[in-house]
Amino acid sequence: MPVRFRHIAAALCGAILSVAQAHAADPAGNNGPAYGPELQGFDYPWPVGQFTFTSQRQTLTMAYLDVPATHPNGQVAVLLHGKNFCAATWEGTIRFLTTHGYRVIAPDQIGFCKSSKPQAYQFSFQQLARNTHDLLVHLGTSKIIMIGTPPAACSLSATR
Repeated sequence: MPVRFRHIAAALCGAILSVAQAHAADPAGNNGPAYGPELQGFDYPWPVGQFTFTSQRQTLTMAYLDVPATHPNGQVAVLLHGKNFCAATWEGTIRFLTTHGYRVIAPDQIGFCKSSKPQAYQFSFQQLARNTHDLLVHLGTSKIIMIGTPPAACSLSATR
């Protein structure tokens, strides 16, 4: 590694660490918003529905977006997010699909975002697929197009 690059890298690391330490030393420095466990205070771009069901002997609530098409073509697209993402992260895709005639359903999987976060729960792709299936039955859908990001795409294969 050239000497100059090492000096620049060391300076950058030092600057990052000093900013991180200053921020950690000043908890009041976090003037950002505070959200509740189901992201209370974080607005989604459309109204959020709530589907309450029983899974693994627990009453849970799955939050979801059900966005109607601008000019319906009769098709339904279901968008599944991956870990650490929410239904709202699909905003651009939802706008595109709804303007092209699709009704769009985007759930927040159990354990994420505005959905329940159970203390003890056996998360598996099969369980997430079952929960999503139950939501779709509840919403009266039959023929759907499913779109997902990894690892959500794995739950798509679990529905077969």
